[in-house]
Amino acid sequence: MSSDTTQPRRLFRTIGSRLTLWGACITLAVCALLSVVLYTGLLTSMRDTIDTFLEGEVHEFMVTVNDHPGDDAGLQHAIRLELGSRSHNDLAFRLFDEQRRLLVTSESNDLIAALWKPPDGWDHTEPYLVFQTVKPPGETGAHRTCSLRVITNDGRACTAQASYTLKRMDGALAMFRRVCAIGLGLAAVLSLLSGRVLAQRSLRPVQALTETADRIGAESLAGRIPLTGTDDELDRLAATLNSMLERIEQHVGRVQQFTADASHELRSPLAALRGSAEVALSKPRTTDELRQVLEESIEHYDRLAHIAEDLLLLARADAGHEVACRDRVQLDDAVASVVDLYVPLALDRGIDLVMEDREKISLQGDGARLRQLVGNLLDNAVKFSSSGDRITVSVTNEDGVAGITITDTGEGIATEHLPHVFDRFYRVDKARSTKHGGAGLGLPICRAIAEAHGGTITASSTHGKGTSVTTSIPVDVRAGR
Repeated sequence: MSSDTTQPRRLFRTIGSRLTLWGACITLAVCALLSVVLYTGLLTSMRDTIDTFLEGEVHEFMVTVNDHPGDDAGLQHAIRLELGSRSHNDLAFRLFDEQRRLLVTSESNDLIAALWKPPDGWDHTEPYLVFQTVKPPGETGAHRTCSLRVITNDGRACTAQASYTLKRMDGALAMFRRVCAIGLGLAAVLSLLSGRVLAQRSLRPVQALTETADRIGAESLAGRIPLTGTDDELDRLAATLNSMLERIEQHVGRVQQFTADASHELRSPLAALRGSAEVALSKPRTTDELRQVLEESIEHYDRLAHIAEDLLLLARADAGHEVACRDRVQLDDAVASVVDLYVPLALDRGIDLVMEDREKISLQGDGARLRQLVGNLLDNAVKFSSSGDRITVSVTNEDGVAGITITDTGEGIATEHLPHVFDRFYRVDKARSTKHGGAGLGLPICRAIAEAHGGTITASSTHGKGTSVTTSIPVDVRAGR
């Protein structure tokens, strides 16, 4: 029993099957409604035609009645003689007096005469014309009658009646019903077949989408859904999904690259720590030697902690939580405080660090993160500048956009490296960066902080002449993503 009930469920589980079924049902409903309308119209038209025919025959019958005043026997003979010459015995005449008594009939065995009744509220002094449908007992077909109250030439008030058998009309209507039934059957078959074909063709992009989705995995994100070029709803859906797959592929690529770079970056200090420990344990050491090993290990621990903090910061930035708080920040004061911290370091290296332009700017943001941004940029500028170089810092406001520009006259960045300086773990000179303790995360963190405040950061440089980094942050736009 369960297999019998689950089979129909499986049959109509697909969208194509349901579309085909609904299409067939709608087609059948429309065809049935059209058949009913046509049948009703045909029935009404045929009945009106018969009524018009009977009314005309009644008036012709009255001509014959008036030609035989007072001679009912001669009238009946003349009527039977006239109808007997016709090929179809489907018309009959009769004449009733005021008491509904049959005076003349064209039928030798007239069953309809006994069934005739005058209309309700009949007044024998008023004229009337009434149509009725009667079915004599023992007969399969009905008859349509037309009764007319008249005054004959001999002064009698009578009812002249003509009747017509409806067998041919019923036969025509039965034929029409059979044709409609056959048409409905053909419409059902054709609608199912055509609906199936149309559903398959319409859902072909969905099938392609499903197959492409089955082929796509974390190891292979290059697959795309083919477009038909029709620009319909399914085509636009495929284009949207392709765009989503493109973004997912880029994100997964960044994650994979980030993971590989982080693993590589963490491996170096861990290897150094292990090497120091192995060397220290290889033979007995003095207290000073062990102290030196521990001091070197602390430096590596500091580097590991710094990398871990930077990775956590970037992870929070990717999750949209970089701006921890949104307070009113006096940007020029925040930048000046960071510059003051780096002035002694710059002087110690023989570098001239000055703050030139300083406009009063107040904006909504995270003061600690903005100071970290400026600190990272100044740290890079000092590290890659030599004695006699100059670093200038400016804070400007142009059309509601705050600009922090840090320019140095150091060694600069080669053109081929410039587009990648904000990529994570990217270092122009890996040997020199490692010497300075850098992991290639400083500038990516600056970009994350700038974007978290709704801003941008750009760099321009000429190799051998210096570098300029500009951070632009909207003043009147609330920070956050």
